[in-house]
Amino acid sequence: MKLKWIALAAVMATQAHAQSNVTLYGVMDVGFVSGSGDVASWKGLASGRNMSSRLGFRGAEDLGGGLQANFMFEADIAADTGTGVTTPFAGWSSSDNKTASANGGLQFNRVSVVGLSGGWGSVTAGRNYTPTFLLDFAYDPFGENGAGASLLTMTSAYFNAAGSVNHLRASNLITYTIPANSTGLSAMVAVAPSETVSTAAKEGGVTSVKIGYVNGSLMADAAWAKTKLLSSGDIKTTSIGAAYDFGAIKPMLEYSRDELGAAGANAVKKGYLAGATAPVGTGQARFSYSKVDRTADNTTAGQVTQLALGYVYNLSKRTALYGTYSHVSNANYRNTPTAGYSVGSAVSSINGKVTGYDLGIRTTF
Repeated sequence: MKLKWIALAAVMATQAHAQSNVTLYGVMDVGFVSGSGDVASWKGLASGRNMSSRLGFRGAEDLGGGLQANFMFEADIAADTGTGVTTPFAGWSSSDNKTASANGGLQFNRVSVVGLSGGWGSVTAGRNYTPTFLLDFAYDPFGENGAGASLLTMTSAYFNAAGSVNHLRASNLITYTIPANSTGLSAMVAVAPSETVSTAAKEGGVTSVKIGYVNGSLMADAAWAKTKLLSSGDIKTTSIGAAYDFGAIKPMLEYSRDELGAAGANAVKKGYLAGATAPVGTGQARFSYSKVDRTADNTTAGQVTQLALGYVYNLSKRTALYGTYSHVSNANYRNTPTAGYSVGSAVSSINGKVTGYDLGIRTTF
């Protein structure tokens, strides 16, 4: 009888394992960073210069009939100190999509979603990436990390103190994703309702849409987003990108425009990025050139350009060494009220130049 119960328990455990699974995964990335600006320079170790360091859990349960339940929790890690990220980059943490908030240690605010998926696509709810950022990521040769990270994305994250907190991710987000069909078309729609009380004006709501197309080596995307704001007027983002993989080289282009509108605060930031990746030896070479212009009612127009070069050397499928160089030139460009766009923790004036580089190691598990 005892053997019978043991056998039954083993069968039940095998069936449960076949129906659901949970995976622990992560990235550990530490690089030496050097930035030299005309106001201040900085050298030291930093986390996530090739890929953002993270700790995550994801799982799926087979509900039958092609239907699955899915979840994901993902937290930022400061791999150089072994702590959770406590001083967030703009856009990393916000509970209402209009107010930046410090992380206060390890929190699962990179991604925190649960949902259902099937042949019809997937629906998730929680904190997630915005469709416009996913377009930025797809057409940035440096994957939005380190000294070469896309100028379009990084300047958008500082464009407006309120609306930019959700440029990368948004909280309270319901996302419907339709995978590419036989025509090569795909779509993503994301909506975060305003969660203000009934006696207050509605703001903090987010609406974003992305349409994609894939045909062999060609890929293209267009995305649009709006955050409802009162103090500065709604902030809107429009982006388009395209890439073609020739095998020996994969060139890519992106154009992006941010705008907000309110009396005395109308502002527009627009720019383009031209870049490429290419397999070289056992690794990948990377290049990008980008330019951003900004105009506003209450500030003088400004411009910033960036040239970035890099190489990732793969030691294995999970581990790589990398190096990136970046040169930035500001022409009356204000990334903050008192400083121009910079690299790492170096500081540049609004008309200054800054150079920087990363040298590091990254492994995934």
